[in-house]
Amino acid sequence: MPDDEAGPRVDATERSPVVETGLAAAVVVTKALTFAFAMDAFLNSDSPRLRGKAIRTRAIGYAGALLIVPVLWWLLPERGRYPRALDLAITVPLLLDAGGNALGLYQEAHVDDLVHLANGAIVSGVAGALIAPHVDERWQAALAGAGLSAVSATAWELAEYGAMRLGAGGMDLTYEDTMADLAEGMLGAVLGAVFTLTRVPRSRANRDRRGWRGPLGLNRQRPA
Repeated sequence: MPDDEAGPRVDATERSPVVETGLAAAVVVTKALTFAFAMDAFLNSDSPRLRGKAIRTRAIGYAGALLIVPVLWWLLPERGRYPRALDLAITVPLLLDAGGNALGLYQEAHVDDLVHLANGAIVSGVAGALIAPHVDERWQAALAGAGLSAVSATAWELAEYGAMRLGAGGMDLTYEDTMADLAEGMLGAVLGAVFTLTRVPRSRANRDRRGWRGPLGLNRQRPA
């Protein structure tokens, strides 16, 4: 991997117009489909295919989560190019979850497995990028991000168990399912750590200069 020392460099986050257009189209399509599935879930929560899944709460969560990246980007000072890749990475698991439930494919097509894997990778990668400017070595950021992702996956499974004990229906939790979910979350955490190791600059000086925004595509200035 090339050294990160000083000298003119082309920002690795710069992309061709074709790639940017493709990402923009993908973001619009995935968000539109996710919102459509969320509306279907909210309006048809009593149908047999959706009953017993706390689907109205999930529908609100789907719609709200679609706003995470747009709102955070809008709140940032010195906003640069919109982080389409990050937005797409967060939207795809929402689409898989919403679409899997709406189409009755959540268990049959192993959508649940993909969602846990993707969520673990996203939490790990984003946490690693946030931590990177504050540690001496990037492997420390990768390890910390993966650890936080693993803890969040465990907390989610505990919350699901608690909800089931309190009487929530339709969860169908088993020991095997819980262990599989945890394993998928851990694998996602490892993938997120790889993202941190490959996207975060090696030198502390460059990490201080680029901050946490660079690895996530949140540049301070728009490309010329």
